[in-house]
Amino acid sequence: MKRLQGVNGLIRMPEGEGQERGDLYTTALYSEALGSYLLAADNANRTVREALTEQTTTDLPTLWSALKLIRAAGATFPAELEARLANGAIPARQQDVDAEIAALWFWIDVGRMQGWSAIVGKSLAEEALVRLGAIDVNSITDKPYLLWRVFDSYSALQKQKPSELERALKNVDSKKLPGDYESTLDFQAALEARATLGKDLVVPNDAKDHIVGLLDSSQVHDDALIASMLRSLELLNAQTDAQRLIKDRVAPRVDQKTGLIRSATLAKGSVLGTYLAARLLDTSFPEVASERTRHELERVLKAPEIDLITQLKALLALKRSGSSSWESYGAVIERGRAALPVAVTFANLTGYIELVDVLVQLEPSVRLGRLEAFDADPGVEDLLSGALMALSNSMYFSNSEEVRLMFPGVQSALPQLIGSPKEKSLNYFRALTAMTNASRSGLGSNDFDKAAEGLLTLKGCKEFSSLYRMEADKASPCSLSLSAAMIAVPGAYDFGENK
Repeated sequence: MKRLQGVNGLIRMPEGEGQERGDLYTTALYSEALGSYLLAADNANRTVREALTEQTTTDLPTLWSALKLIRAAGATFPAELEARLANGAIPARQQDVDAEIAALWFWIDVGRMQGWSAIVGKSLAEEALVRLGAIDVNSITDKPYLLWRVFDSYSALQKQKPSELERALKNVDSKKLPGDYESTLDFQAALEARATLGKDLVVPNDAKDHIVGLLDSSQVHDDALIASMLRSLELLNAQTDAQRLIKDRVAPRVDQKTGLIRSATLAKGSVLGTYLAARLLDTSFPEVASERTRHELERVLKAPEIDLITQLKALLALKRSGSSSWESYGAVIERGRAALPVAVTFANLTGYIELVDVLVQLEPSVRLGRLEAFDADPGVEDLLSGALMALSNSMYFSNSEEVRLMFPGVQSALPQLIGSPKEKSLNYFRALTAMTNASRSGLGSNDFDKAAEGLLTLKGCKEFSSLYRMEADKASPCSLSLSAAMIAVPGAYDFGENK
């Protein structure tokens, strides 16, 4: 697995899953700069509705992203977004000052975009102001980007800024050109301060060429940094260069199915890839996880803009890496527990399974939801998929024995689905994982043997002989997500096999 380690220490996914899908947050980062490449209003409304419907709960960064996209596209507000905004709570106080500033800024920016009408009342805005006032400005004078976010938060609240904050911001400089994470954001902050405060700021003559060169060379693989550099170009009055870079670097990453922007982190590993590798390697994972891996996982856990599912997966990977620091992030587990619904329906099934699957590995005693039966026609793909998903994960429901007896039509179709599939679609693999939990399927030992034999035709790829690929072509890449799912299939892995 070390061959899949990205430049950030995390594991890359050879199938590209999780790195190729467009997502709300990535699109929101660029929404103000996309112009004609942005989703049309109707499409933005639909995309936001679908993204929110898939989630059992909505974290603050997702709300921020959805709201930013709707506003940028000039779309009407989906009812789902209005409901989530109405229930939005001020984020919990963060011990780390970086995380506290980021959490408050996201929440306050949502309020600013909404005019404070739908998400917060006066008392909550006052609470945010009190928490801003508790931040020790002297502790962040060497971090211009944090100074700028605190300043911008006061501006959004339309409150007077502390004098020491303005002094500190006026003293930042732009001598260090963008390169790493902090210098990129700090450079933008210095330019924002110049524009807002009328500050006399000396900018290196080669700043514009330096940024354009970095982006043209494709050395930057973090969308937050790319978006920051594009904003810096605008502040340097280099809008023509910025628009050309958007056309060259961002527009080609539009996901044609959703209209959202795919992540640029192809050279970097992902939390999802690292999480799946940890599941596949089990007790051998510490041999692959480096100090950089653990450092990056902790960075994700401290960043409030990262969604809950990703943070839970990062936490499990950190735990399995052998690091004891995972015990310091109990608040992430508590957020996960609070997000679990009591009633699981077809509408929230996918989100529930994704959440509970990782949560029970961190906290086995979590309260399980009860699945409400739904009609599942094996001839309707999404209903078939939902039934197979429920059967595969029957142990994650409080009424697990009932679930094993549900969906008689789908259970009757299982022998055909796994024995002579028309094609090896995603539901073929879901059918394989559902076999052992389908009490009414009538499957016998011969069926299990044939299924294992059929799966063997998809085993192995150039890099890893024990993992699985989704395509029959032996030259196609292995899939970490598929390989991890196949752990549940009898005969998929030989006992003791080095995965």
